[in-house]
Amino acid sequence: MIDLADKYKLNDHRFVMRRVGDETVLVPLSDNVADMTSVLTFNEVGSDILAALEQPATGMEVVEKLLTLYHVEKEMLEKDVEDFIAEAIEKKVIEKIG
Repeated sequence: MIDLADKYKLNDHRFVMRRVGDETVLVPLSDNVADMTSVLTFNEVGSDILAALEQPATGMEVVEKLLTLYHVEKEMLEKDVEDFIAEAIEKKVIEKIG
């Protein structure tokens, strides 16, 4: 279970990240070599979540930032951010800190 009060950050030392239009492409690194078989792509919302976590931030700070970009219900956005962070942690894209 993800706690939005916890701090998270992008695990940028494990990936090369490039923004292409509204999407973000992450290429995993293995021994500093790109693993092109495991490329991850994120849509505009996922890209904005990743951008919000380039510097350490709580899940709620991410939610508050996204509320300035999107006109959605806060509760729904909180659930979406929780789900995104949980899945990104599984894929080692994001890590909990602190």
